[in-house]
Amino acid sequence: MSVPDAPLPIGEFSRLTWLSPKALRLYERRGLLVPDTVDAYTGYRYYRRSQAERARTIALLRRVGMPLERIGAVLEAAGDERRALLDAYRADVVRAHQRAVALLDGLAGGLSDGRPSPEGDAPTVSGRDVAAQPFVSRTVRTTVADLPSHIERAAAGLSQSAGAAADRSRPLVVVYHGEVGWESDGPVEVCVPVTDASHADGVEPAGSELFVDVPYGEVQFPTILRSFDAVRGAAARAGRRPSGSPREIYLDGDPFRCQVAQRYVRDLD
Repeated sequence: MSVPDAPLPIGEFSRLTWLSPKALRLYERRGLLVPDTVDAYTGYRYYRRSQAERARTIALLRRVGMPLERIGAVLEAAGDERRALLDAYRADVVRAHQRAVALLDGLAGGLSDGRPSPEGDAPTVSGRDVAAQPFVSRTVRTTVADLPSHIERAAAGLSQSAGAAADRSRPLVVVYHGEVGWESDGPVEVCVPVTDASHADGVEPAGSELFVDVPYGEVQFPTILRSFDAVRGAAARAGRRPSGSPREIYLDGDPFRCQVAQRYVRDLD
């Protein structure tokens, strides 16, 4: 007669949960699914049948692509907190899908087919004067693969810490202090405007900038680089040199309503 929750060796637990021993060892190393006991002499690992539900939850979350560190947070949460974490990940997945679809639409439309774009298809660069703006900021290092999620998390944390001082009438700004690519990791500075300089990490002085409204399908790497190139080229033709790092400006909290901008000074010679 079998004991309902008797210890199961890793091979049997693997067959029960449809997780390979290799995966089980990985989840053990990451602290997601620790064996009930480990034999001190043989190193054999034993699990309880009652751990199968946790194992299957991990497998399901991995199937939808959730990173292991986020899985750990979900497993430790309960009730409304767990639902909030799952809802946040679902929103990330939806945005990633929208970005992928937009990129495919752009490719189908010939934006990246290897041929030079017609002159009339170049982004329209405009200029404007901007007022001084106090801000709170956080600097992160990230490659493009994780850039959107890093921006979102940093912006949410900054807005929460700023509280009532956050200026929700002004857009989020992301300043690129270094190159960000598939292997390059910035850094980038995420800046949330505030209404009171006494709550600010810094104040950006008034000045002038060139900017481009980025088409919906290009608000992602590498298609957004076309807008950065357009701003850089317009500044060079007008005899203006940068004063500060290039930036993205996100309008109304919408990850697809974006401008690329560059502050500049006018050369005197």
